Formats: sequence, structure tokens, C-alpha cells
Amino acid sequence: MQLSDYLESTVSDSARIAELARGDLAAPIPPCPGWTLGDLVDHVSAVYRMVTHALTHGARPETFAERPDGVGVADFYDESVAGVMAAFAATDPAAPSWNWSVGDQVASFWWRRMAQESAVHRWDAESATGVSAPIDGVVAADGIDEWFDVHVRSDAAGDEIPVPTVKGSLHVHCTDVDGEWWAKLDGRALDLDRSHRKGDAVLRGAASDILLALWGRVPVASVEVIGDRSVLDDWLATPDI
Repeated sequence: MQLSDYLESTVSDSARIAELARGDLAAPIPPCPGWTLGDLVDHVSAVYRMVTHALTHGARPETFAERPDGVGVADFYDESVAGVMAAFAATDPAAPSWNWSVGDQVASFWWRRMAQESAVHRWDAESATGVSAPIDGVVAADGIDEWFDVHVRSDAAGDEIPVPTVKGSLHVHCTDVDGEWWAKLDGRALDLDRSHRKGDAVLRGAASDILLALWGRVPVASVEVIGDRSVLDDWLATPDI
């Protein structure tokens, strides 16, 4: 995906969340136990404001933004979206910018991250209505790649967590769009190969279903599972170690 594709995806999904933010804010979010729609929208607002600060100042904000008393959830969200969109328009993607990954500390990281953040949380927000549209296949496949190459890689490499004990390899295969990954962890190092290779555990299915399963939004039974389920369970826990 190109940066323009990421931005287009963020615009679309953030607009859908804005629509839902004017609905029943007390409605529960089934895939996020304990959260209401209002909680979810406030979370996305805070994330957008964090990214706005990172793009504008190149640094991590000192605090995570909270909605002030007396300010409506939808209004706070709309202001947050406007702020991050303005920051994207004003920022050189190659400019230095803090991000939490072990990769390059450049602004372009946030184009991709916000497309993925918005896509999954749009799906979450729609779940409050009982029906969530699948994530676009190309966006979801990119999200799977990000799950491995950014989240798992960064979490495994972080010295603030125990060394992961994932003993087997995982192969992920999208059936609706191009996308295959083979991954294995060696201590804190991730070996990632974007090709067809036999894994100790295998996930096959539509890209949206796989991405949502990796993030714990839908049961793993939503996709085809082959091989050692204990290896898969270890992999599914890696971003949370």
C-alpha cells in the first residue's frame, strides 16, 4: 500500500466511526469486554491526538489525552480527527518522528499505523450495532504484515518483557488476496519470510478474518487452523507479552 492508500483508508474508517459516535454510546463492544461505544470512541480520539503530537513535534506526548468534562464524545472525536488529518497534510513522511516500534523513527510509520488502527476500531465500533463489515482485504493483508513486522518484532525485542518462548513457526495464508507469511522467533529476533513455507501451525482464510483473529476480535475458529494448536496459541499471545 502507498501512503495515499493509507490516508484514504483512514479517512473512510474514521468517518464511519464519526457516524456511530452519534448513536447509542452506552452500547457494549462485544469483542472488547467492558468497553462501551463511548469508551471506544474516546480511545480512538486519544490515539489520534497522540499521533498529532508525534507528527507535529516529532516526540512522544507526555500524557494520553482525555476528553474534558462537558465536552461531548462526538465533538471531541471530530476535533481529534481534524487535528490528525491536518498533521498528516503538514508533515513530510520522511521527517523524524517518535514511534514505539524498533523500526525507523520517521513520520511515515503513522500513516500505516492509523490506517490499521482505524480499520480495526471501525470494525469494533460497528460491532455495537450487531453487524460489522469486513475490513478491506488489501488493508487487512497489510495489517497482518504489520502484526508480524511491527508489533511482534517490537514486542519481542523490547527488554522490558520476558524473552518470548514461542517454540514453533507460524504460516499465515490469505485466500482472498495476495499474502503469505512464515515466521519464527529465535529469542528476541523475529525471522519473517513473506513466502509459502511449511509452518508448525498454519492459519488460512480471508485476510479480514485472519487479522481480526490475530487481534483477538473473532475466534480462531473463524479461519482454518492446521497443525500444532499450542504453537498458534503462543503466537497469538506474542503482542501482549
